Amino acid sequence: MTRVGAGRGGRRASLPDAQWRAPEALIDDGLAVRFVEEGTGEERNFDFSDVPVSPQLQPWLAQIFLRRISPPKSVKKIESAKDFAWYARRFGEVLSQQMPAPTAVNDVTAGHIEAFSAKYAGLRSHRHYVDVLRGLLRDAPELSAEVRRAVVTGRPGPGPGLRVVQADDPAGGTEDEETPAEYTGIEWQQIMTVLRRDIRQARDRIRAGRTLLARFRAGELAAGSHEELVGRHLDVFERTGDFPRAPNGVPNTTTTRAGGVWQLSRQLCLTIPELGAFALLLTALTGENLGTVAAWPAVTYRPDGGRQDLPAVALLEASKPRRGPDREHMITALEDIPSTLASVLAEGEDERRLFRSPLKVYLLLIELTELTRRHGGHTGAFSAYTPAPGKKQHRWVSPARNFHLHKWAEQNGFGRQTGGDGELLPLIEVRRVRNTVIERRRRPIAHSRRTMNDQYLKRSEHVIRESRAVVAEALRGEVDKARARQSVQVFTTAFIERARRAPEMAAAEAGVDVDTLHRLLSGENDTVLAGCVDHLAGIHSDPGLPCPASFLDCLTCVNARALPHQLPVQLLAQDQIAGLRPHLDPRVWQTRWADTLSRLRDLTGPHHYTDAERADARSRIEDRHHAMVDDLLQGRLELR
Repeated sequence: MTRVGAGRGGRRASLPDAQWRAPEALIDDGLAVRFVEEGTGEERNFDFSDVPVSPQLQPWLAQIFLRRISPPKSVKKIESAKDFAWYARRFGEVLSQQMPAPTAVNDVTAGHIEAFSAKYAGLRSHRHYVDVLRGLLRDAPELSAEVRRAVVTGRPGPGPGLRVVQADDPAGGTEDEETPAEYTGIEWQQIMTVLRRDIRQARDRIRAGRTLLARFRAGELAAGSHEELVGRHLDVFERTGDFPRAPNGVPNTTTTRAGGVWQLSRQLCLTIPELGAFALLLTALTGENLGTVAAWPAVTYRPDGGRQDLPAVALLEASKPRRGPDREHMITALEDIPSTLASVLAEGEDERRLFRSPLKVYLLLIELTELTRRHGGHTGAFSAYTPAPGKKQHRWVSPARNFHLHKWAEQNGFGRQTGGDGELLPLIEVRRVRNTVIERRRRPIAHSRRTMNDQYLKRSEHVIRESRAVVAEALRGEVDKARARQSVQVFTTAFIERARRAPEMAAAEAGVDVDTLHRLLSGENDTVLAGCVDHLAGIHSDPGLPCPASFLDCLTCVNARALPHQLPVQLLAQDQIAGLRPHLDPRVWQTRWADTLSRLRDLTGPHHYTDAERADARSRIEDRHHAMVDDLLQGRLELR
């Protein structure tokens, strides 16, 4: 047997048996897959040797099953692995029923995917069947492009009542398209409001119960009063972990008169839904996996020593087996909100600060679970009491599990009741809670940055919209820069001669009308360094309004045209701007003048004028040209 497990980044490695505690799979001759459940170590073998397909397809079915249950996939329990194995076998049966039946992976076609869908089309769970098959085949690169395309596109429409993927669900990882990756701001606020309310009520109730118990033990309660009766039962429960009972095990009549086991126990202990609420709130505050949070110990190390003048932080040991044996154990830091930030968020309101601080919520959990941890013998932070345990449950419950969270969600009507704003309360999904935290923080939480980008942010609708906006803005910026960098059109001496002979043809060549061409040639439209096609259609103002831009900006405008009679002033401006460079700070020069000089050199360069033309232009520089350039560079021509 070859041990196959996922290490960092999903790589498979051969590992000694004693080192690996995560969900794992072993393949024997490519046909049998063994799954080891996370945490419990319980094992189950899944044999594909009896699937009625060819000997070449049997190991392939085992391989696609192995890929689907191996880390970093969220398959931790044997029951979930059983579901995937069942669907893989059903797909094998469909392949065996085709005529002719495929004998190798290369023989699997898009028609076989359609045949699987058609076989279960009459079921209400038809869509779920196809979803699970998509999850099994989406990581099968050995399939042809046609088959992979059929896997992606061959999904039936939604049936009545959309099914929502839960963590560790058989269809998990295929991500229903209708289920967003994260919660909206309104949905998040609805969830957090109910969480904080329930935890606040649990805190106030248990603290009130402890106060009543202390008053009873101090003899402050009137003998024979109902409070004294309740206090006596709380005292028995706190010391023994049980209430007075009749010989047959049923609570006696005095316990019933005091309020009953359920009412009395909740005065000192958390209930099952409240246990789930604490787990969900800490998951929302830290972004850690629910399974990791639920396994947190009740013992921590405080580097701050509990001092008020130091940043409050608690270090606790956490375990995430899917990270691999070398990275499974990690130290999680629970921090308080910095005092400066807390004063901004909630001025003088320590109550609000409590439910925004992972450390304070954790310490509150430790405080409220003291009794249940003591009597239940629990070392974990999460502990509760239930007066009516199931067949396989104990009254002292630990740790928090998914169904505890579902109890809380069901109790508060999430997914089926209408909130105060008239909207349906969202379904509670741990995966979406973690996705929301990661999307908001944009930093890795117990995983690599690559995992964060590829597994979480990549499918976030908010990130997709934001990315599109960033890309669009960058593209618009590049277009703007390209437009800004475009060269001013130069009317050369040869073009001027053609324009005098055939103005209509020259105007068409220049992209202007004949009247505009005449104004440009006559100098009527000159703007110091160039001529303007239309100063009422500039890029710096609304259409119909005069252009307010600097004459230096004409060198970047699409309406500008350079003509030979402007060459003397262009060469003079070029020389004077180049002369500024030794006298200016390099950064000032680069920002203010470098681009202008580059554009002037482009206008007067050898690809537009000959050396003789430039020499002739320099000989024609007059005092008025010096005055004009001096006014331009000194800003005296700018619109004030």
